[in-house]
Amino acid sequence: MIFRYSVGVNICQISPRGQVTLPADIRRAVGLHGGDALQVTIENGRIILQPVMTLPIRLYTDADLAMFEDAAAMTDQELASAAELWGVRGDVS
Repeated sequence: MIFRYSVGVNICQISPRGQVTLPADIRRAVGLHGGDALQVTIENGRIILQPVMTLPIRLYTDADLAMFEDAAAMTDQELASAAELWGVRGDVS
């Protein structure tokens, strides 16, 4: 529920489940859409909501890691060439 007491002032009510609906004009003004993430902090007794960017992550399985290791493996000749290029001396295997 949103109450408007004066022009430009929005007052929201917290639901019994602790949810707050941000007024549509406020969401539009800052480009928020349903499902966007917000960082919630308290500063000087004020609740601050800031949009944040989230990036999806993928957890790799042991099979994925084994595939990466196989794909990155170098032959003895490739290791020797790389060592020569980088100026590494001695056994690189």
